[in-house]
Amino acid sequence: MKDTRLALLIAAILIVLAAMTREDPAASESWASTQVVPLAFAEKRGADKWPTSQKERFLSDPKNQIRLSQPDSVLRNGRGPGEWLPTSGQCDYMGRFMAVMERYQLHHREPQWRDWQTKRQRCYTQFQ
Repeated sequence: MKDTRLALLIAAILIVLAAMTREDPAASESWASTQVVPLAFAEKRGADKWPTSQKERFLSDPKNQIRLSQPDSVLRNGRGPGEWLPTSGQCDYMGRFMAVMERYQLHHREPQWRDWQTKRQRCYTQFQ
């Protein structure tokens, strides 16, 4: 009986140790902080005429910061939500993207903007 308890205790300790040392797959993926609205995208919509101070404010604005996985960051490559959306948090991303566009009064093409509004509205009504 004593040997059985000892064996169970050792097994439990080994299970706990294995769980504590197991590598989390998400932890091995690298993440990068970047802009919600990429500067390259913004420059095609009016930011190219901004003074340097305005571009610096845009790049460091906390409301225009997002953490993306390295694969998402590479796939985005300066594109907007009509061409790319993150693998997770798409509704939040759409809302934040549009808010930054409005905050900095970046020009947008009307049909594209309406498409984004429709997608964003679907996000909000989907969870009600």
